[in-house]
Amino acid sequence: MSKTIHQGRNVKRFREMLGIKQEGLALELGDDWNQRKISLLEQKEVIEPEVLEQVEGFNSPSGCN
Repeated sequence: MSKTIHQGRNVKRFREMLGIKQEGLALELGDDWNQRKISLLEQKEVIEPEVLEQVEGFNSPSGCN
């Protein structure tokens, strides 16, 4: 049996490593995001690739304005 990666938990770890709260991440990701949406995202085992790319882009040099 193979282990599945819980993508939501990884988003939470990423956010915590950056030392920011859910609300702070939501603010950085844009107007479509809020604290509740980040909370729900962190609970999902599988996250849509487009959403993962958006979160990933938050900490990349091209994603920082």
